Amino acid sequence: IIKNSQTSTANILVPCTLDMTKIDLAKSDIIKSDDESRLNFIQRIENSLTKKFQVSCGTDSAGREYDSITELWRNEGYFDKNKVPNWYKKSHDYWNNEKNVPSTIDGMLGGFSVLTERDLDASRKFVDDLLASRPDVKERICSNGGRASECGAGIGRLTKGLLLPLGFKSIDVVETSARLLNSAPGYIGHDDATKCNFICKGLQDFDPDADTYDLIWVQWVVGYLNDWDLCNFFNRLGKSLKKGGIVIVKDNTCNEKAYLADRDDGDITRSFQYLLAIIKESGMRVVQLESGDDMIRWQTDFPDDIWPVPMIALCYD
Repeated sequence: IIKNSQTSTANILVPCTLDMTKIDLAKSDIIKSDDESRLNFIQRIENSLTKKFQVSCGTDSAGREYDSITELWRNEGYFDKNKVPNWYKKSHDYWNNEKNVPSTIDGMLGGFSVLTERDLDASRKFVDDLLASRPDVKERICSNGGRASECGAGIGRLTKGLLLPLGFKSIDVVETSARLLNSAPGYIGHDDATKCNFICKGLQDFDPDADTYDLIWVQWVVGYLNDWDLCNFFNRLGKSLKKGGIVIVKDNTCNEKAYLADRDDGDITRSFQYLLAIIKESGMRVVQLESGDDMIRWQTDFPDDIWPVPMIALCYD
C-alpha cells in the first residue's frame, strides 16, 4: 500500500487453486523460532544500523517513541511468554475488511490509484534494464514464457500490469486475503487468469520449491512481516530462484528514524538501511551491473509527501 508521511495507518469461472495449507518451516528457516535466535538476530540488525547508519530507534502511529527495534517487538507481544502476539492478525483483519480495502486498484494503493501508471512505468523500465544484464533469464522468458510470482498480490495489479505483459506464461499469485484473491481472476481477465496459480497464503508461510522462478516481484508488502520472518522469507525466495533468477523488492522507506510502526493495520515502514540489513542477513545480495553499480533505483515521480520508494534487485547466486 502506498503511504505518505502523514498516513497514520492503507464471478468469473477460471481454474483457481486456493492453497491455504500451513507448512512447518522450522527445518529451512535460517532464523530459528526460539526467542534467543530472534533476539540475537535483531541485535545484529541494531548493531548494523548504529555503526553504519545512524539510529535504531523509531516511533508508531500512536506517537509512542521506541529506543530500539527490540523494544518495538517486545511491545507487540514477542519475547514474552505471557503474551500472544497479534501482529499478523491485525494486518489480516485489516486487509480482509472490504470497508478498509476495496477490491479495486484504489483499495490496493491506499487511495492513490492515480499513481498506478507512474508506478508501473518505472517498474517496466527497471525490469527492462535488469533483464538486459541477465540474458539467460530474458531468453527463458522469450522462448518458453518463464515463471514468475507476485507476492502480496492483492487482486493481481502487478500480474496484470507488469508480469503478463513481460511475457510470463506461468505466474504464482500469492496473497493472504482470500477475499482479495477471489477477486483476482476477474480483474486479471479470463484468458490471462488461466496462466496463473492463485495461492492463498501469508508470506511468512510461503515456501516455494527450489529452482522454480525466473522473477519474483515483492511490492508494498514487506512491512507486514516481522523482522525474522522477513529474513527467512527472503532466504526462501532466494533458494526458489532458477539460475540467474531475480527477486525485486519495491516498498516504502522512511528517513528520519529507523522505522514507523502502524498500529492500525499492523505494518512497519523501515528505513532503507534497515531493509538492506535484513536482506544481507538473509543471504541474498543486491544485483551488480557490469559497471559495478548496484541495481537500485528510486521512484522519482511520486508526490513529495509520499514515502521514498526504492526498487532493489536481489539475487542468490
